[in-house]
Amino acid sequence: MMTSSAYAQTVPISVLSAGVTPQQNIPDHIDPHTHLSGDWGGLRNWLLRQGVDIRISDTNELWSDPVGGAQASNNYIGSTAIEMVTDLHLLTGLPLGTFDISAMEIRGRPFSNVPLYVFNQTSNIEADDNGRLYELWYSQKFMGERLAFRIGKLDLGHDFMVSSVGLNFLNASFSWPIMPDNDLYDQGPVSPVTTPAIRLRYTLSPRWNFLVAAADDNPIGAPFINVRDPWNQNRDPGGTRFNFDTGALFFGEMQYRRDILGRAGTYKIGGYFDTGRFPDQADFTKSHKTNWAIYALGDQTLQHLGRVTELDAFIRGNWTADRDRNQIVYAVDGGMVLKGPFQREGDVVGLGAGLGAASPDLARADRRSGQPAQGTEYHLELTYQIQVTPWFMLQPDIQGIVSPSGGILDSKGLRVHDEAIFGLHSSVTF
Repeated sequence: MMTSSAYAQTVPISVLSAGVTPQQNIPDHIDPHTHLSGDWGGLRNWLLRQGVDIRISDTNELWSDPVGGAQASNNYIGSTAIEMVTDLHLLTGLPLGTFDISAMEIRGRPFSNVPLYVFNQTSNIEADDNGRLYELWYSQKFMGERLAFRIGKLDLGHDFMVSSVGLNFLNASFSWPIMPDNDLYDQGPVSPVTTPAIRLRYTLSPRWNFLVAAADDNPIGAPFINVRDPWNQNRDPGGTRFNFDTGALFFGEMQYRRDILGRAGTYKIGGYFDTGRFPDQADFTKSHKTNWAIYALGDQTLQHLGRVTELDAFIRGNWTADRDRNQIVYAVDGGMVLKGPFQREGDVVGLGAGLGAASPDLARADRRSGQPAQGTEYHLELTYQIQVTPWFMLQPDIQGIVSPSGGILDSKGLRVHDEAIFGLHSSVTF
């Protein structure tokens, strides 16, 4: 999810894995100083007055793994995203809603599968090298804007299982958790693979929100296990396939907001249910009908430390009892984020950690085949976002992975060692 610095005060600029941008209302005005390309000679703000907001961002990352994994490696990945949000009521004067279309160009070579062999991507923009349609949707609000309806090709990671504090980190596990990433088709309905879906949001009060969504569970229509193309993204490199031939995926979430001693907090519980078929973890020639998981998370401000400095924290847990059809049966992650360190408004420093536990059924199958039994993978991240200019953000990052994929062998039959990973992320808003 690529955010422009125009929204940096409400959503972290490093939000990438969940899509192009968080779904915001169209602003009334764009400050040209917050965009590298300025106001396009006044055209940009003229388009805003007509109800059209065009957002362009470019992200680049360098990664080095000098210690651990299957071998030492250096990697580059990048992504350019463009999105057009149109307020059809403002544009036409008719009682219409909002139309959104976005696309992304992804470059570089994925490295988390090989040579790192980790459960989830080291970077939340890591994907197969393609140029693809991302989201395409129409939304409308009813009942005095208390009920919001959206239909189209959606990234459900914008709404479900998301922690606003966790989005400050670069490891994909903090934005889209390890469990759905490994247990659902195509890593779940999140960037860069979106899915045909309908989503409803009902705002009962300023404190209570309720969300439900119904989607296709396998938008690409590929097999769950694909050795040659593990993420299945190359089966639909342009992102234009709309598959309806497999199962249905349902999400539901309840959100509660309240202040505790003047400090804001948001708490969520939810779950998903999939009607499709999933391979048995002990025997891939067998499959099981349906899948499900539940989750809970909390984002909480802990302390206000000055005019611009604030300490926030999050914790999230995911669990399923269906260990015969899921590679990951539970996962926990959490972290703390200091906004405005050294009184630098816009900067963020964060420390996060998490784990993902492999299914006991999978571990027993590993032992029977003479392989090390997969257990629990642990990940740790220290990161610092530096707001160099209103339109340019630089983010050095250090990650540690203990027991990659719960302890497995690489393609040469050698143990994959614990990893120390160093990254440098940059984001430019045009």
